[in-house]
Amino acid sequence: MISSTRSAGDVYAALDLGSNSFHLLIARCERGKLIVIDRLKEPVRIGAGLQADGTLSGAMMDEAIAALGRLGERLRRIPASCVRVVGTNTLRAAKNRDVFLALAEKTLGVPINVISGVEEARLIYLGVARDFTPGDKTRLVMDIGGGSTEFVIGRSKPQQLESLYMGCVSFSRQYFPDGRLNRRNYDKAVLAARGELQSIASRFGLGHWDEAVGSSGTIRSIERVLDAMGLTRHHIITPDALEHLAEAVIAARHIDYLQLPQLEDDRRPVLAGGLAVLHGTFLELGIDAMHVSMYAIREGIIYDLAGQQHRRDTRAETIEHMAEQYRTDRDQARRVGRLALSLLTQVEGQVETAPDQARLLLRWAVELHEIGLSIAHSGYHKHGAYIVANSDMPGFSRQEQRILSFLVLNHRRKLRPEPVGYGAAPDWRLIAILRLACLFQRRRDGASVPRGLMLRFSGQRMRLLLPDGWLERHPLTREDLLHEKQLLAAIGLDLVVKSEAG
Repeated sequence: MISSTRSAGDVYAALDLGSNSFHLLIARCERGKLIVIDRLKEPVRIGAGLQADGTLSGAMMDEAIAALGRLGERLRRIPASCVRVVGTNTLRAAKNRDVFLALAEKTLGVPINVISGVEEARLIYLGVARDFTPGDKTRLVMDIGGGSTEFVIGRSKPQQLESLYMGCVSFSRQYFPDGRLNRRNYDKAVLAARGELQSIASRFGLGHWDEAVGSSGTIRSIERVLDAMGLTRHHIITPDALEHLAEAVIAARHIDYLQLPQLEDDRRPVLAGGLAVLHGTFLELGIDAMHVSMYAIREGIIYDLAGQQHRRDTRAETIEHMAEQYRTDRDQARRVGRLALSLLTQVEGQVETAPDQARLLLRWAVELHEIGLSIAHSGYHKHGAYIVANSDMPGFSRQEQRILSFLVLNHRRKLRPEPVGYGAAPDWRLIAILRLACLFQRRRDGASVPRGLMLRFSGQRMRLLLPDGWLERHPLTREDLLHEKQLLAAIGLDLVVKSEAG
C-alpha cells in the first residue's frame, strides 16, 4: 500500500484510465510550471471491450489489470495523497465497473475516481490553459476521447463545459465496422457528429470564442500526420487539411491498409472515427483553424492535485456555490458544523472514514444538508440527496458525490440503507455524528447544546454523556433522543444516553 504521507519533493502522479488507452504522468509543480519526470502509456482499449449488454468483457478486464500492474510499479514510491487515478467514459458506462474498480484499486494500492464528463472537461481545461500564455482571448477547447468528447469555453477559468457521447473508439466501431473505410460510412459518421453537436452549437459556435484549441491523443495524432503530409504549419489544423486527410483515409479502403506518415500502430484502428468527430466539429461550430495543445487531462489533474495540497480545493468552491445557489441558512450550517466537528474530534479514529476525509465530508454535508428546502419542506432530505447525486459538481468524483448524497439523505428521519458500490460504502458512525449535531441544533439558535457534551463509541454502542439534570430541563430533546435511539437500532447502533451523575 502506498504511504499517505507527503514527499519532500512534491511529486504528483496522474493516471488517466481512458477508453482508448491508459496514460500515466509523473511531474512536479514548481512556481506554477510543470516539470515532467515520466510519462507512460499502455494501449488498453477498454472502450472496445464494452459488450452489447453494457458490461466490460472478462478478457478486457484481465488485459487492463495486467497493464495497471505494470503502471503500478511506477507509483509505489509516491505518497497516496499525491496520486489521482481517474476513470472516464467507459468506466462511467460499464454496468460491472465496480468489479473492475475493486480489482484496479487492489492492483494499484490507491482508489480510482470515476468522474463525470463535465468534471473531465474542467480538468482538461485546467491543463490546456497552462499550455498557453495568459491573455484576453476566450478559448474553445476540444478533447476527443475514446467514448466521449469534451468541450470547454473559458479564459483563465472555464465558463462553459459540455461532454458529448461521441469518441474515436465508439465512432470507429459504429461507423467503420470490421475496419471498412468508404465515403458513405465516413459521411455518415461526420453527419452523426454534427447531429450530436447541434445541442451545443448555439453556445459553442463561432462568435462565442476567439481561438480554438484541440487536445488529447486523437487530435495530436491527426496533427502529426497532417504535418508529415505537409498540410499544416505551426501546429494548426484547418478544414482543408482535414478534407485531404479524409480522402487519404477513405482511399485506403480498410484500416489494415492505412499507411500514413507518423501514424502510430495503436492509433490506426480508431483514426477514422476520431477524424470524423473532429471534421464534424469543424463544420458544425464554424472552426477555420485549431491550435494543438500538448497538455490535456493528465496535466490538469496534476495542477488540481497541487492546488488541493496548497488549500485551493475546487471542491470547496463548488460547495460554497451550491449553498449560495440554493440559499441555505449559512448561520445554521455553521452551528451544526461546529458541533459535528467537535463530536468527530472526540472520536478521532473511531469512524470508518480516514480522519482528513471524514472532516471534509462532514463540512460538505453540513453545508448542503438543507438544500432540499428550496424544493419543499416535506422530505427535504430526499430532495437534497437527489440534487447532490445528480448535479454537476466540479472537483468531485462520482463516488464522492454518492457518499455526500448518502449523508444528506440520512441526516434526519428514518435511516435508508441502500445498495452501495465501489468506493461508496456507508460510514454509519459518521452519519450518526451528523444526525446528533442536527438534532441538538434543531432550535437553530445554538442555545440548546449542552456544555460538556461527550460522545464515545465502543463496538456497536454509542455512549452520549450529558450534564446532570440537562435532559429534565429539555424534555423535547429527550424525546428526540429516545426516537433517535430507535432509528439507530435499525442499523445496529445502540445509543446510550447518560448524565454525569450516571
